[in-house]
Amino acid sequence: MTSSAYRWVVLLFGILAYGTSHFSRQNYTGIQKFMQADFDLDRGAIGLLGASFFYAYAVFQMPWGIAADRFGSRAMATFGMLLTAVTMAGFATSQSETALLFWRAAAGIAGAAAYVSIAGGVARWFPPNERGLSQAAFGGMGGAVGEGAAFFLLPVLALSFASGWRQATNVVAMGIAVVGILCFVFLRSSPPGQPGTTRAPFSWSLLSDPRLWCFSALFAGFIIGTRLSQAWISVYLGDVYAAAHGYEPNAAIVAGGFLATVAFSFVGRGLGLPVAGKLSDALVARGISRTAVVIGWLLLSIGLFQLLSMRVTELWLLSAIAILVGISVNCFTLITASVSDTYGPQRTAAITGFVNMVAQLAGATALAGSGYLGQLMGSGDTGALADYRGIWMAGVIMISIATAIGSVIYFATNWSRYATALSAPVPGEIHPT
Repeated sequence: MTSSAYRWVVLLFGILAYGTSHFSRQNYTGIQKFMQADFDLDRGAIGLLGASFFYAYAVFQMPWGIAADRFGSRAMATFGMLLTAVTMAGFATSQSETALLFWRAAAGIAGAAAYVSIAGGVARWFPPNERGLSQAAFGGMGGAVGEGAAFFLLPVLALSFASGWRQATNVVAMGIAVVGILCFVFLRSSPPGQPGTTRAPFSWSLLSDPRLWCFSALFAGFIIGTRLSQAWISVYLGDVYAAAHGYEPNAAIVAGGFLATVAFSFVGRGLGLPVAGKLSDALVARGISRTAVVIGWLLLSIGLFQLLSMRVTELWLLSAIAILVGISVNCFTLITASVSDTYGPQRTAAITGFVNMVAQLAGATALAGSGYLGQLMGSGDTGALADYRGIWMAGVIMISIATAIGSVIYFATNWSRYATALSAPVPGEIHPT
């Protein structure tokens, strides 16, 4: 197989690798009803359970990214996946809320390896005119595989094929270890004849570059939206089935997980995001900034969260919203493509690691407070879906703040170019001399 064709093999196993990371971060969402019964967890505790993963995940983004550019994306991604399998097995042994938090944090450290490591490898294998498509396919399809397993496969295993959520988690942990071994066999850090490592992946002088902070703020907007939607969408849909459509609790859990898997993960993220990436490549070829496209997707995310805060219960409308949310909040992959465009593929993992670290800290903070904010804003209301209004409104507010910061930096740094374009004479006009 030629090196040009082998880039698709790298992309395929990169998708699988990222899928394991996504499963490890979302594994508790599909089974949280069972865990709530075992440990008597409220919504605030569920939010902290997610945040314990993402704070650790955030802090270790940059170390994994620098290591991937220094030692190769193949080695770091493989090691991260094997470590993820170990932490998943540990999570299944938990006998207290403290143990759950510990293993979630350990899984965050392990899971941080996948995205930045594979993003750097994909950036080296694909040419500039395919950066949007390749990064979006890697992030979109990998995320869909992981989310699908967490939202639907794990609860089905727990209910039908294993003796509870612990045994089901162990089964999937073994599957993650197998994927890690396969990735070690098939992944390559760079095409033959091209360097797969660099001695200086990140320079602290970059901290004075406004483009770095623009990317970080916009990435944070996406991650806030992603964290809230991933953590709450399947649970919200399950409660909609129970409260508005009369489903029994177990049937509602499975139905909510199925709809989230199909609409949000598979159709939205898995299929829609690569299309969005291809569209961004086409727009870049026509002179439209990829960052401007990113800002447009963030604005759409804000509108969709506003709709969800209105306690939508019609299943057809919820399906459409879930598909669009699955696309829009996951367009952070286009920022990774912009990092490659701006700083080059050899430093993509390390610089994306910094950008992602800032964004993940914002996302973890949003997730940690989302459950409590939902309770606070729903305290004067009644009904099974009252808490969710605060959760979705928290997304509207925090995504808006991050988008505003990133947009101001972007337009400020590009103002001279826009001013020149606006003042340029229009062909055919007569200008006084």
